[in-house]
Amino acid sequence: MVMQFVRNVARKSGQSSLLAVEAAKTRLARQIGASSGLFYVPKVVSFDSEVGVLEFERIDGLITLRELAMRKDVRLYPLLKKAGHSLAIVHAQLFLPGEIKHELPPEWMGGSEENVFIHGDFNLCNVCFREDLDQLVILDWSAAPLLGGTPVFGSRYFDILWFVSHAFISAPNRRLFRWDSKGIADALIEGYARAIQPNTVDKLRIYWPRLLQLHRRSVWHIASRQKLCRACVWMVSQSFLYCKLWRYGRRFY
Repeated sequence: MVMQFVRNVARKSGQSSLLAVEAAKTRLARQIGASSGLFYVPKVVSFDSEVGVLEFERIDGLITLRELAMRKDVRLYPLLKKAGHSLAIVHAQLFLPGEIKHELPPEWMGGSEENVFIHGDFNLCNVCFREDLDQLVILDWSAAPLLGGTPVFGSRYFDILWFVSHAFISAPNRRLFRWDSKGIADALIEGYARAIQPNTVDKLRIYWPRLLQLHRRSVWHIASRQKLCRACVWMVSQSFLYCKLWRYGRRFY
């Protein structure tokens, strides 16, 4: 997928079948955001299936939650709890047509009450803050590239744990020892649990070993796309962060 910003639109080009799924998810998520009043989703301006181009409303001045974490902005943790609440509402209300009900890998499928339509790439960079309107904005409703961009349905705990993984993996090297991965993850989980699933933490233990495996795959996936020197530095920093992630997971047992 290639993203370009042209005047007042954000233009994504790529495989038409994947973009069609993203367009459908984005339109429905936008309705959920508007009806709940919790978050905003950019409008789909147009979708050309023949050439594989999807255009969204462009919103200038967005700040990712990762940027707020880097600034140690006091608004971060309330926004994380709101993001958790928003994700819970998406899981409760997002329903897609059967023909695009592509499932996650089997290890991320749960019981019937647990499987929901997911965001698929819920992370600190796809959840943003619009400062002028004091508004949470959720972007990029396609599944993570590591998953092939296809799955839209599976365990609700995938989205939660994917965010937790990103809270650790996204730490800047220069702030490696002062990055509050635990606080970021805890705030998101608290917001989700309060909204809809009070037993969220208990359920996470079932998926934790799978998350660690997926986290390692993510690290290698990112490293493989960097030059050798940068990849080596990246792997060293991620080894430290993986230890922190492993220790964080011990709370679930």
